[in-house]
Amino acid sequence: MNIRNALLLIPVLILTGCSSGQNKEVLMSAAGFRTIVPSTPAQVSQLQTIPQGKIIPISKKGKTFFLYADARNKTLLIGNQQQFTTYQQYVRQYKLQEDKVEAADMNADYWGGWGGGFWGPGFY
Repeated sequence: MNIRNALLLIPVLILTGCSSGQNKEVLMSAAGFRTIVPSTPAQVSQLQTIPQGKIIPISKKGKTFFLYADARNKTLLIGNQQQFTTYQQYVRQYKLQEDKVEAADMNADYWGGWGGGFWGPGFY
């Protein structure tokens, strides 16, 4: 998925009100993280030993990879440095959009208290 398509997901995430864990996984997938589903009892057991709900860096053969374990849903997301950097960009964009929506909601709440808006009762 390219950056343009991923940025289109951000308003959807905000409007649907996904939990932060779900948002994280969606943004990681959009950034190119691969989802791995353990297929053996040993893999399931190993998945449970990884810190849950956190992106952790690991080094293997001189390269850094990033893991996100979700034992409850039996998934492991794995990405490289470039994918992690893209994910971080998506998170910043998501946060910016979330802040804009929150500000708009606060603004609507404030003006909604004026009895129908600026031109409401008393202003005719």
